[in-house]
Amino acid sequence: MHLRLSQALRLVVVVLTLHTAPFTLHTAAQRPPAQPHAAEILHRMQKLNVLGSVLYIVAHPDDENTRLIAWLANGKKVRTGNLSLTRGDGGQNLIGPELGDALGIIRTQELMEARRIDGGEQFFTRAVDFGYSKNAAESFEKWGKQEVLRDVVHVIRMFQPDVIITRFAPDRSAGHGHHEASAILAEEAFDLAGDPTAFPEQLEQGLEVWQPRRLFFNGSTWWKKDLAEIAKSDPDWFSVDVGGYDPLLGLSYTEIAGRSRSMHKSQGFGAAETRGEQLEYLKLVKGDRPKTKDIFEGIDMTWNRVERADIQSSITELIDTYEPMDPSASIERLLALRPLISSRTYKVYNQSISIKKWNLQELTKSCLGFTLEFLLDGPYDVDPKKEGELVVHNRSPIPILLREWLPDTIPPFGSRREKKSWESPGTGSRAVSPYWLNKPHTNLYDSDPILTGQPINGEFGVTDIHVGRAATILTVNFTGIYKWVDRIDGERIRPVYLTPVASVIPKSDVLVTRGGPQSISVDVEALTDSLRGELTVSAPPGWVIAANSSGSVNMGVTINKRNERNSFTVSVDPTAQAQPGSLKFSFTGPKGTADRTLHEIDYPHIMPQVYYTPAEVKLVPLDVKTTAKRVGYVKGAGDEVPQALEQLGVVVEYIEPSTAKLDELKKYDAIVTGIRAYNATKGMKELHPLLLQYVEEGGTLIVQYNTTPRFAVSGVEDFQIDPSTLGPHPFKITRDRVTVEEAPPSFLAPDHPLLNTPNKITATDFDGWVQERGLYFAGDLGTNYTPLIAWNDPGEQPLTGGLITCDHGKGRFIYTGISFFRQLPAGVPGAYRLFANLISPRGGK
Repeated sequence: MHLRLSQALRLVVVVLTLHTAPFTLHTAAQRPPAQPHAAEILHRMQKLNVLGSVLYIVAHPDDENTRLIAWLANGKKVRTGNLSLTRGDGGQNLIGPELGDALGIIRTQELMEARRIDGGEQFFTRAVDFGYSKNAAESFEKWGKQEVLRDVVHVIRMFQPDVIITRFAPDRSAGHGHHEASAILAEEAFDLAGDPTAFPEQLEQGLEVWQPRRLFFNGSTWWKKDLAEIAKSDPDWFSVDVGGYDPLLGLSYTEIAGRSRSMHKSQGFGAAETRGEQLEYLKLVKGDRPKTKDIFEGIDMTWNRVERADIQSSITELIDTYEPMDPSASIERLLALRPLISSRTYKVYNQSISIKKWNLQELTKSCLGFTLEFLLDGPYDVDPKKEGELVVHNRSPIPILLREWLPDTIPPFGSRREKKSWESPGTGSRAVSPYWLNKPHTNLYDSDPILTGQPINGEFGVTDIHVGRAATILTVNFTGIYKWVDRIDGERIRPVYLTPVASVIPKSDVLVTRGGPQSISVDVEALTDSLRGELTVSAPPGWVIAANSSGSVNMGVTINKRNERNSFTVSVDPTAQAQPGSLKFSFTGPKGTADRTLHEIDYPHIMPQVYYTPAEVKLVPLDVKTTAKRVGYVKGAGDEVPQALEQLGVVVEYIEPSTAKLDELKKYDAIVTGIRAYNATKGMKELHPLLLQYVEEGGTLIVQYNTTPRFAVSGVEDFQIDPSTLGPHPFKITRDRVTVEEAPPSFLAPDHPLLNTPNKITATDFDGWVQERGLYFAGDLGTNYTPLIAWNDPGEQPLTGGLITCDHGKGRFIYTGISFFRQLPAGVPGAYRLFANLISPRGGK
């Protein structure tokens, strides 16, 4: 290796200075950035000379066009952002049981992993995904249009895009109401972001007005088959080939896009890594029409736009002299660029300059091969005073001195490890949660306005690095991490979370009381050694509590080792004066208090995540009967229906499709298949004939909703049988759904046993439902099926396929699109009463 370092660079002085800002361990942590290889460093140097920016706007995670994002970020090398209105918490989950807030955390992290791959940046508004919406008007009614519009304008002013691209049209062709809303908001925000009278408080917070140059709609031949022909003759349509190949990255942009899109695993969106020409179509909606077919025509994306041609030429020289075998040879030019970019001599200034400062310092660290880690001895810690190991690697031929923290020079290609103590000022014992979940929310997250747009909690371990004799300042963001080696997976890494002293874990979120005392178990898990204290339980007025049969509501906790548990059983009995509410648990001891349950989300494609829920159990006094004693359950794509059935006093046993035998199935009063079981559970093709035979011989089969091949996810959710053979007689699964959870029911067969036995179902049983009535209703029923209930969204015709049934042989078949998977875990009384009827055997045997 040939070193040509100037005298000034023979020693690089690195001074680490701890900021006074609290060191709060990461919560929604993303994967630490990997050291780029030499070709990637050159690719990033090339991006320094491009000042353009594009913001893509969608409604949900997985809506974004990763082909276009990968091409923009890597082919055109413009700064590329993706703004998703929601975090996708109203969707379904193909990989596990998490729904609601927990699913929103997963899908947020999937977007962060996707952007890590395709080179984009990620942003969000405060809008909560409340489920499927049939039009933008409903979405705006739920969210408050002005509130979400304010957030979109905020992100535009913060990001300062030259071009905005929407994924959907601002009309009903967008399908989902959230999709339509995202386009409407984008078009309105395009006009308002440059208006100083629009949301002026943002300007007081330090943002500036910004007028994007153009707005395009990203059409698709998937939706409009003749789009390619339309684009040839309509001057408002532009096409771009996003299938190019980047030799520095060794991938085509569509290969990058396939890997990026495949991060949306909770939605089953694995995608092919394609090669060759791939055209994307963009329709000009707002702004001036380009004079050529280049969507960036007339937009100066060089340093000339800020009248700094000197910076352009300096970066060009940096690129031309770059040595892939010795990236550190570029350090001198990188340090010389810093004062040029940081100078205040700009006649025109925009956000791109600040971003380039950050890019420049990251490139400098990459060329040094510099890494800094603060390693801790476990994934959780209750003490804000951290004792860990500082690990620094200098993988360059330049000596480095970490003044103040490490007294000795780190030689070329040398390392240092040293035990260090670091106190986190001001945090106390406060546990960290994803910032958008810190306060209760309904349809809009309640978060600090300064965090608007931000995808996750920030990096809080921040140090200054002073490089070279001129003391050029760089910044290193880092956080406490835990590393270990798995015998199968090799080295694993995860963030370290600051937690309470204990996690209080009720065994159920809901307790259905069916008359007389009911019991519930609760665990206290120690998150520190030598935990001592008391667990206290309280209930709403009118409830009698007994703990461990002693009549006491204060239970002693004694746990010696972290992660060990004490278990307790609490009995509650409603009196005639019992009021609605929740059973609440809290721990108090010398080391601290805890009144929440710690939940961990751990899937291989994202970093482990932690969030908390109140240690509470919703009390549901319920007049419900069931004649079922034992129910078999076939797992689907993930739901909590089995646990809910146990609340009815039913024994629930899981059925393994690949090993099931008819004689074994006959022991069940009813068999229930989980949501999307025929899409996601292996072995359903072999099990299905046995299930129909089980019905014929007297059993009750309840099939919860599935999707059909046309709408299923390619390669993951292939329907395992002919959908028309799902029941004893043909019917179709449609995309029909009722999204208004208050939609009144109409009973189509009011005398049918399923609406009367053993519980009389009335309209009041449909009060208090959440998110929706149901989805993927049945259609084309013929004369063999009896539809039981009809609903409709406002202005639409009634849908009759939410709950259908037919007798078959001695038994009964039921298909339901009713979203029991949401209602039962939410403790909706009427959903329990109706499901109790469904599982009760025909004839009440």
